[in-house]
Amino acid sequence: MPPDTMPPGSPFGPSVLAMLADLHHHHAVGYERLSRLMAELFALRISQGAIANALHRAKRPLQRAEAAIVERLRRAEVIGCDETGARLTTAEQGTRMNWEWVLVSDKAVLHCIHRSRGRDVITEVLGEHRQRCWVSDRWGAQQGHAETHQVCLAHVLGDVEYAIDAGEPCFAPALCRLLCWAIAVGRRRPTLKDSTLAQYRAKADRRLDRLLAMPTITEAGAELQQQTKRWRAQFFTFLTDRDAPPTSNASERALRPSVIFRKVTNGFHSLWGADVHAQTRSVISTGRLNGLSAHQAISRALVGQPIFAS
Repeated sequence: MPPDTMPPGSPFGPSVLAMLADLHHHHAVGYERLSRLMAELFALRISQGAIANALHRAKRPLQRAEAAIVERLRRAEVIGCDETGARLTTAEQGTRMNWEWVLVSDKAVLHCIHRSRGRDVITEVLGEHRQRCWVSDRWGAQQGHAETHQVCLAHVLGDVEYAIDAGEPCFAPALCRLLCWAIAVGRRRPTLKDSTLAQYRAKADRRLDRLLAMPTITEAGAELQQQTKRWRAQFFTFLTDRDAPPTSNASERALRPSVIFRKVTNGFHSLWGADVHAQTRSVISTGRLNGLSAHQAISRALVGQPIFAS
């Protein structure tokens, strides 16, 4: 029994809560191992139920940090986006697949877990905001959210490599060389004038025109050429938009810890657990963009301090 002088509420303060959130949501330490770790390393005996209750209490301060992240995203000019599966198991509905979405700008990252993989998720997050450029893969729900779109060239290069492995002798290798050349030009954007970049983009389009006139030999090559014709208008946006990356690698990197978390823990077992994970990942990823470690970002969010550098 606690002493009579102990005030009501949890005996675990923000420092302990930040440690629990860091170890569970960032390092994917499950409740059972986390309970043993706290006892063995810190002589702090805390049951699995107490850990769950503590993380549940973190939802309110994390929501405030999440709202600040959404507000910052709604002012961003360039946003990258991706999604991955999020397994949710509840007693009422059994196991079903949800989707973890991530939206990435230069200063803010938002994770949200939703039942839908449709475009309504993006509309719900961004409201009326329409950014200058959207960076994503070619999933249909990712289209039409900005004035311009940069398709992920890493995904395109994956299709190119498949066609090369399938024996396509001319079109696929030539497209590979063109895309790699364009990406190399993109790395030099800080040293190039706008007029020079415009010339490079025009050159890339002319080279692509010639490639699309090539005959293809294999079925994989024909499919690659057809997809290239469909998406070509979104290949070289990054050449004239200095803030747009040529790939959606930043979004994929932001999702990778959640993929590891899903494999280690076998997913979520409550709706609030999924929400708190997404909020914690948002805080961690945003903090990293603003020079904070995972533990620093979580600690600041839990006590209501800003996680943005400016």
